[in-house]
Amino acid sequence: MIFYQLLVYLGILSSAAFAQDAAKKPNVVFILTDDQDQRMNSIDHMPNVQNLLVKEGTRYMKHYAPTALCCPARVSIWTGLHAHNHKVASVHNGPFGGWQKIKEEGLNNRYLPIWLGDDGYQTYYTGKLYNGMETDLVEKETARGWTEADILVGGKTYQYYDPPFQNIKGNWNNPSKVKDFPGNYSTDMIAGHAYNYLQEAVKSDKPFFVGVAPITPHVQVGNNPDPAGLPVPSKKYKGTKPDAKVPPADNYNPANRSGVNVVWQLEKLDKDHEAKLKNHYQARTEALLSVDDIVARVVDILEKSGQLNNTYIIYSSDNGFHLGHHRLGAGKKYAFEEDINVPLIIRGPGVPANRETNIVTAHVDLSPTILKMAGAAQRDDFDGRPIPLTEADISQREGSAGDEYSNVEFWEGATYKFNGLNGTRVNSYKSLRLAGKGYDLMYAVQCVNNSHELYDMVTDSGQMRNLHPTAPHEANHKNAYNSGNTKLSGFDIKSLLPRIDALLLVLKSCKGNTCTQPWKELHQDGTVKNLRDAMDATYDEYYNNLHDKFKVRFNKCYNNATIDISAEGPQWQGNGQAVMGSVGVNDTSNPVDEDETFTLGWENEGYYDDWE
Repeated sequence: MIFYQLLVYLGILSSAAFAQDAAKKPNVVFILTDDQDQRMNSIDHMPNVQNLLVKEGTRYMKHYAPTALCCPARVSIWTGLHAHNHKVASVHNGPFGGWQKIKEEGLNNRYLPIWLGDDGYQTYYTGKLYNGMETDLVEKETARGWTEADILVGGKTYQYYDPPFQNIKGNWNNPSKVKDFPGNYSTDMIAGHAYNYLQEAVKSDKPFFVGVAPITPHVQVGNNPDPAGLPVPSKKYKGTKPDAKVPPADNYNPANRSGVNVVWQLEKLDKDHEAKLKNHYQARTEALLSVDDIVARVVDILEKSGQLNNTYIIYSSDNGFHLGHHRLGAGKKYAFEEDINVPLIIRGPGVPANRETNIVTAHVDLSPTILKMAGAAQRDDFDGRPIPLTEADISQREGSAGDEYSNVEFWEGATYKFNGLNGTRVNSYKSLRLAGKGYDLMYAVQCVNNSHELYDMVTDSGQMRNLHPTAPHEANHKNAYNSGNTKLSGFDIKSLLPRIDALLLVLKSCKGNTCTQPWKELHQDGTVKNLRDAMDATYDEYYNNLHDKFKVRFNKCYNNATIDISAEGPQWQGNGQAVMGSVGVNDTSNPVDEDETFTLGWENEGYYDDWE
C-alpha cells in the first residue's frame, strides 16, 4: 500500500488508478496437503513455510478437522458443512462416500468455487480434490465451477510418479479425457500447474482463487515398489533427511495402555515396528520439501507481480496423522489429537505477522472465511463461520467467553495390519474438543460398547489418562477416576459430564447457527455462554435430568460408514428440544461383534492401521 502511495506521489501512478487498485478484491491462494501432521512437527522441517508463512502470518494452533478422513474432511472444507449434514462419511465410492456420494448429495453444484465464481472470481485448482474420482466417472461428469483445473483423478491418484490428470476449462458438461504423465513427479507437476495459473491470473483485472493440493505426504497406494507403501520423496530430496524421526512424546509407543476398545488391547511396539515408523517419518519429511518449494515459488510470483500484499495465502491439511502413538501404526481416523489437530497458517492483508493463537477453529470455518475475504455474503446453511484474521478480531476472540468448541465425528472403520491385530474394526464416535479460559478438554463417546473418553488436555496433551469413571484399567488396578482423579481443571467430573455430554448432543446434531451457538441452544435466554457459566450449581438439576433422558449414545454399530440417525441415539432438534432416536435411548443392546472385527475384503495395507 505504501509503495503504491509513493508512486502516486511521484506521479508515476494516477490517483484514480491507485483507488481502483486499492478497491480490488483480494486474491486467495490455498495450499492443502494430504495427511500432514501438526503434532509431529512437520512444519519445523519446512524452511519456506516457516519464513514466508509462519513469520509473515498467523498460525492457528487449535485448528481441527471435523472428520479425520480425507474425503469427508475435504467436503467440509469446500462446503462449510459438518459430515452429518453433507452426508459424505467415507472415501469409498458408493452409498457412504466418494465422488458418487458427492454428486448424489448435489455437492458438485454448491461449493466454494461456484460461489466465488458468482462473485466475480477467476477460480483455479490443481491436485487432489476428492476421493473416488475414477476415470470412467469424471469423463462423464467432472468437478464444476473452476475457470481452469488440472485435477488428479483415476486409480493412480496416490502414485507419486506417472500421475493421471484431467484438465478442466469450463468444459464441465463435456469433460476432457484423463491423461497419464509417465516419468513425472506428481507434486512437481501440481506445482507447475499452480505457477501457470498464477502467472495467468495476475495479468487479469479479476480477483482470483488458486487451490494447490498435492497428495504429499499421503502414503503411496497402487503400483508401489516399496511393500511398506511409504510416501515417495522426489529424487532430489530422497535420502536428504536421514536423522528425521518421530519426535518424543509420552503417547508414542507408551509403556502404559491408553484409549478404549481395540486401542486399549494393543501391545507395545517392538524395535522392528519402530524402525518402520522412523522410515515413514523420514519419507514424509523428505516428500514435504517439494511442497515447501511450492510455497517459495508462489510467494515469488505474487511478489514480482505486485499482488502479494493483496493476496491471502492459506496453508492447511485435510486431516492429521499418527505414527506409533497409542501403540498404533501409521494412520488417522481417531479422535486423538494427532489425527484431528491440523496445521492452519494464514498470511495476507491485515493478518498479523509472526502471531500464534489458540482460538478454536475448524475446517467448516474455511469456506466462510474465504467468502469473507472476498467480501461475499455468508450462506445460511454454513455450520462454520469466518475465522478472525486481524489483530483486533483475533484479540477479541481470545478475550471472549465463548467460541471454545469443535465438533469431531466419525463413521468408518479402521483397519489394523501392524501390531498383532488383523481386520477392520468399527471406529464410529462422536467427540468434542473444548478449550476455554482455564480449561482444555476432549470428550468422546465410541460406538463399540458405548465407551467413553475424557482427557484433561492441559495436563495430559497426549491423552494417556482417561478420566471418565468407566475408563478401562489393568487387572488389579484402578482407573484414573477411581484412583482419586475426580476433578478436571477444578471441575468435579461427575458434575462436568452432564454438561459436556449435553454440548456434544447439540453439536453432533447441529445445523447452521446451532453449530456456532450451542450453549444458546441449551440456554435459550442466553445466560450461559461457555462451560464455566454452565458449571454454576443452579443448573445441576437441568443437566442431570437432560442426561438421564438424552445422553449421547449409540444404539447400533455398523461395519461401514452408514449415517443412520436412528442408530445414533437421541438427537437435538433445536429450540431447546431433544428427541430420542427411533431405537429407545435406554436400549442397552449393542449389536456389534465384541471384538469389533469386520473383514471388508479390500484391504491391502502393509503395516498400516489405515491408509485412505
